[in-house]
Amino acid sequence: MEWTSADIAELVADLRNRRGDTTTVEVKSAAEGCPTLGSTLSAFGNMPDGGTIILGLDEAAGFVPVGLTDIATLEQGIAGQARDAVDPPVSCTFQMATLQGESLLICEVAGLPLAARPARHRGQAYLRQSDGDYPMSEQEIAQIDVQKTQAFARTHPDQEGVAGTTEQNLDRGLVDSFLAAVRESSPRNAKVADDSELLRRMGVLTSAGTLTLAGLYALGAYPQQFHPNLGVTAAVQLPRGSGGRTRDLQHFDGPIPDLLDNVMEWVRRNTRSTMTYDGRGHGIDVSEIPMTAVREIVANALVHRNLDAITGSKRVEIRLLDDQLVVTSPGGLWGVTERQLGQPNGKSAVNLFLYEICKRVRMPDGSRVIEGEGGGIREAMLALRAAGLRAPKFIDAGVRFTALVSRHTLLDDSDLAWLAGIPRSADLSSEQRAVLASMRRGIAWSNSTVRDEFAPMDSVDARRLLQQLVDQGLAVMTGSRGTAIYELAPEYGGAPTDAMIHSLGPNAVTVWASLQKPGTFRELVNRMPLTQRQVRYALDRLRDEGVVILDGAPGQKDSIYRRTTR
Repeated sequence: MEWTSADIAELVADLRNRRGDTTTVEVKSAAEGCPTLGSTLSAFGNMPDGGTIILGLDEAAGFVPVGLTDIATLEQGIAGQARDAVDPPVSCTFQMATLQGESLLICEVAGLPLAARPARHRGQAYLRQSDGDYPMSEQEIAQIDVQKTQAFARTHPDQEGVAGTTEQNLDRGLVDSFLAAVRESSPRNAKVADDSELLRRMGVLTSAGTLTLAGLYALGAYPQQFHPNLGVTAAVQLPRGSGGRTRDLQHFDGPIPDLLDNVMEWVRRNTRSTMTYDGRGHGIDVSEIPMTAVREIVANALVHRNLDAITGSKRVEIRLLDDQLVVTSPGGLWGVTERQLGQPNGKSAVNLFLYEICKRVRMPDGSRVIEGEGGGIREAMLALRAAGLRAPKFIDAGVRFTALVSRHTLLDDSDLAWLAGIPRSADLSSEQRAVLASMRRGIAWSNSTVRDEFAPMDSVDARRLLQQLVDQGLAVMTGSRGTAIYELAPEYGGAPTDAMIHSLGPNAVTVWASLQKPGTFRELVNRMPLTQRQVRYALDRLRDEGVVILDGAPGQKDSIYRRTTR
């Protein structure tokens, strides 16, 4: 990934909101030299898509830049650890970036090929969880070994028979609607009069008459009698310091349709809803998280979870936090990458037989558990976008897969009030309004950040979205195609353009460039080949335009001049 200033600004804003690192990003100050990164390099190497290490930000101070001075030595230090402190070595690529005029070093750690995992540091394999590295358990290492076997000779645990089961262990109501759907969808299967034969044909029964794992999980009267892990645990996670850890802890059981239905009701119960009006003027309740998106993401977690024996103690886990819904399932992606999810080619069944069965299993309301066209994640993304929420974030850790769904809208009340004063803002799309509000808070955008934020969206649509803001005079573009950065136009509170600064005179240009780092009047004079009178005149003009402010009183030696923050 080629990091732009827009990418850096967006990431730092997210880190500040989280008040910590993420599963895929590790931040270090490096103010005192290259930090020890062996466990982090191991953890990122063990994740299919790797991770990112950023040096030069002080987490304790709110992720402010510390001002790195010897980038080359830091780069050599990380490269040496990637080569010598991790076995097998991991691959790193480096890039410099700037934030508030200070240098950062970005290290992209590539995930190791499956055959080379796990990467170990001092004999211990690590993996990322939330904002830290933790030692992998023997079970997780065994999962990697199973994945290696599957890569060369794929097995189908969902097709295996479950000892002690018979057709009598199926839920008759689910079976009847399933068989009706099977016969309706296939003229050939419509000719099969014997129900048991059709269940065998569809992979619900084995030839010996026992239930397959897929059949038990999708249509069983009580699958947990034979596989207790085929359930869901859900809880509201309380904030730290609240006096408790969780609320409304539930352990859901039953076949997949029951699990999905119960989880949906649990999410409704524990999230807010607002009353609005539909196109006919009727009052309706709208959930803070679109239930369409919740349904698709939970259904994917249930159907695509790993069913190998090695995950026999793992359930689908759901946690509701103040800021997001977290859905985690055992096992990673199969045959598809994180970036392909929601795209036309982003379709791959982890459990092939279960997937085919669930295409014909009906929910209590008559809908299918899954559509079977690979469009569920795309529908979730579109529903979240329509609700003014961020696109879901997906994290494939190899041994588990996590979907993060934001609960916070992209626009708050102050954003809406500000947008109301923007000419023709009502004609803007919801995505453009969100981009403008973000620009108001100092975030720059690029084609790639728009695509990531509003996925699924292609490059052409992202460029059109941004260019329309420029055409209307609401945003300005710097750079050329492929590296273009878009920011709020100065007349609406954005950073001044080069043309504006140049219009104030050559001395203003020199002083403005020097103000990449704030300073006292004396410090500024010492930085430039200008007289005190020239510097003061330029500062006055910059202050008159509102792009420079003075922290302190005029004439005081310790008063600081700095560029305005948006």
